Amino acid sequence: MQLVDDRLIVSASDLVGFLECDHLVTLELSRTRGEIAKPFRDDPQLALIQERGYAHEQAYLARLRDEGRTIHEIATGDLKTPARLEAAQAETLAAMRAGADVIFQATFFDGRWRGHADFLLRRDDRPSDLGSWSYDVADTKLARRVKAAAILQMCVYADLLERLQGIPPETVSVVTGDGIAHPERLADYAAYYRAAKSRFEARVATELPDLPETYPEPVDHCRVCPWWTMCIDRRRADDHLSIVAGATRSIRGKLVDAEVPTLTALAEMPEDRAIPRITPRILTRVRRQAALQLDRKRTGNLTYELIPPEADQPGRGLAALPEPSPLDVFWDIEANPWALEGGLEYLLGYVVIDGPDPAFNALWGHDRAGEKKAFEKFIDLVIDRLKRDPAMHVYHYGGYESGAMKRLMQRHATREDQVDALLRGKVLVNLYDHVVRPGIRASVESYSIKQIEKFYMPKREGPVTDAGFSVVAYEEWMKTNEPSILDGIAAYNRDDCISTLLLRGWLEERRVEAAPLYPDGVVPRPTADDPAPSENVTAKRAETRSREDALRLDIPADPALRTEEQQGRWMLAGLLDWHEREAKPQWWDYYRLLESSMEDLVADGSALGDLAFEREIGTIKKSTIYRYRFDPNQETKLKLHDNPIDPATKKSGGEIVSLDVAVGTMDLKRASGPHPRSLIPAKPYGSEPMRSSLGRLADQVVSDGLSGTGPRW
Repeated sequence: MQLVDDRLIVSASDLVGFLECDHLVTLELSRTRGEIAKPFRDDPQLALIQERGYAHEQAYLARLRDEGRTIHEIATGDLKTPARLEAAQAETLAAMRAGADVIFQATFFDGRWRGHADFLLRRDDRPSDLGSWSYDVADTKLARRVKAAAILQMCVYADLLERLQGIPPETVSVVTGDGIAHPERLADYAAYYRAAKSRFEARVATELPDLPETYPEPVDHCRVCPWWTMCIDRRRADDHLSIVAGATRSIRGKLVDAEVPTLTALAEMPEDRAIPRITPRILTRVRRQAALQLDRKRTGNLTYELIPPEADQPGRGLAALPEPSPLDVFWDIEANPWALEGGLEYLLGYVVIDGPDPAFNALWGHDRAGEKKAFEKFIDLVIDRLKRDPAMHVYHYGGYESGAMKRLMQRHATREDQVDALLRGKVLVNLYDHVVRPGIRASVESYSIKQIEKFYMPKREGPVTDAGFSVVAYEEWMKTNEPSILDGIAAYNRDDCISTLLLRGWLEERRVEAAPLYPDGVVPRPTADDPAPSENVTAKRAETRSREDALRLDIPADPALRTEEQQGRWMLAGLLDWHEREAKPQWWDYYRLLESSMEDLVADGSALGDLAFEREIGTIKKSTIYRYRFDPNQETKLKLHDNPIDPATKKSGGEIVSLDVAVGTMDLKRASGPHPRSLIPAKPYGSEPMRSSLGRLADQVVSDGLSGTGPRW
């Protein structure tokens, strides 16, 4: 956004920014008027993203060139004046008229809007004012999925392109970080784009004498916004509710509506005061959180308090801490999302206490083979320790490590039974989700381990003290192979593992403090679950592996040495356990939701939490239709005619016969019984008929070969 001779020039990124954050427009307009200066955000992570984005763009350009297409590149180094923008657009139009296959960094300018499309791609099946050809728009994005902002950005380019060629492009394509082009029909998004553009134009109208009042509410865009520091400083100076840890935007809105606009007002609110549309449990949580933070603001003291156990949520908080074992493992992963397709878990670090002092171990994997080897070593280590002491556990902070374990198991198709046993036996202990959040309140704005460790660990020092900077450091190592860089990353990872170990010890001390809060003065320990699958599952797996071995008998490991028959048998063997592998993530998610707290279910995008029974609507045969209300700000994947599960009973909650997510109402057709407080998606579909059919096919191929004449199932 720039102001030239009292003329405001805007871009596609300005439109996207407006939709992300209205306050961003206020700041940018103030900047163009010379009222404030744009801060410089020195963030190596953002610089790395820009560098990776440029490399992705150049790789796609090279691919187009290798395909033999003619490339015309527009120089965009100095386009700060309307005259230069008009010259670059004239060059773009000339290249279009000349029929270049690809125009790189195509520039558009209509006197108000400027645009720079990464690529214009010629197509010869749609004539235009240019001749028998026209152009479509394509942009490269690092993300692995197409985002709405990317499409909206290209809608601006398409609008400006239509002026030059006389017809709109038929498609706009996003070339994602994996190099795959995703064409989208422009017509599918045109109406939304026109509405968004109209609102933006009204918002930045220069005839407005004063800028409207906006506030820097925290949004996802803050992660990459250069104005971020200015906004967070203002929120802190204003004592804004957004600095209360765990106070979501929905909760903040309800508090403001009830004239509780600041952290201080929330902290000093009477305990017996109710707030419309906020349940007492959630209100107590945010009020006490605000009180702790206010005390720290006034006194500088770092304090905490213990959360009493909830009768309807046993086994959470400090009661989720297992009995310590000398064979326990404390685990942390370092990953680079851009190192390889799908990212690379390049360091699996862990601490064990096999002697007088904690011992740190680093398992490195700098490519896919190394990643697999490191993963197998770690799982084998845990299984070995589990055999020596079935009461041992693996501790980590947050959900990344457990998610990475499942991802690595699937990516490399290895250690599947062992990972399954670890999950069944609840060997992994997520201290953040299962212990700290439901068990401790602290006078911190964030419950990251870097904030919580202030209670038990001195401030960190070293070249790497942040997870994001470890990615930057690893990228630097990939360029230089400098050993000291890996030493710095390993030291950071070691500190995370040691912090997890010390946190477990600190929580054990809090567990002693919490005893008076529990019946009989005893904080229970979680019961151990049997890690072994059922006899039925074990028998089926053994049967599947027997068939796999029979199909692969005497087949060379090198695919180049296999006959067509052998390759077919090998592929069939790989399909026999496909349904089980595919169902595992669905079952993991199902059990995760079953054990989630009410607050987690409210925040989860697939479930519905904090349901309130409203009234009886009517009856259908022997079932009754009941209406429930929920916060319409919740996101959910539940839909009409679903039969979701009530986590409290682990049974069907009924059939959804009406669902209005905008208003926050749902009608359930169900039998009588306790009303559900929350609902989660139903269990995954069974695949037994398909698995049995594949098994019978495998038996026949083993008996008769692929060319056998018997019946096929």
